[in-house]
Amino acid sequence: MKTWIAVVNRTEARLFETHTLDGKDMKLVTKLENPRGRLRSRDINADKPGISTSSRVSYPTGYTNNVDPVEHVAQVFAKSISEFLEKGRTDHLFDDLVLVGEPHFLGSIKGTLSKQTFNLVTRTLSKDLVNIPDHRMHEYLF
Repeated sequence: MKTWIAVVNRTEARLFETHTLDGKDMKLVTKLENPRGRLRSRDINADKPGISTSSRVSYPTGYTNNVDPVEHVAQVFAKSISEFLEKGRTDHLFDDLVLVGEPHFLGSIKGTLSKQTFNLVTRTLSKDLVNIPDHRMHEYLF
């Protein structure tokens, strides 16, 4: 039986693999990074064109974007992680899935998983362990 352990937050995801219940053979499969996850709201949209002040007439668009830019970047990253996990499931690369992450982002990941992949989740841990070195991760998980 092969288990994947996804340790995630809005800036990084590390996927580990183990074949044992105690995880002593745990090894890093891959690392996904989201450098935009470190940005603040004002910095995310900094490269967009500004508003021209040459026109004094304002026209309502009927559309207001109420999604925080930081949250949007996190949601996009959560979706890319879930797509990676989905591909791993369809390629039969794991039998069980463990999700570890800070609570809010963990909810985003769960919300983007397909039903089939979500059914393989055997355990979740609401802790942000992304900054733990790979060689010490076993101590925190098992």
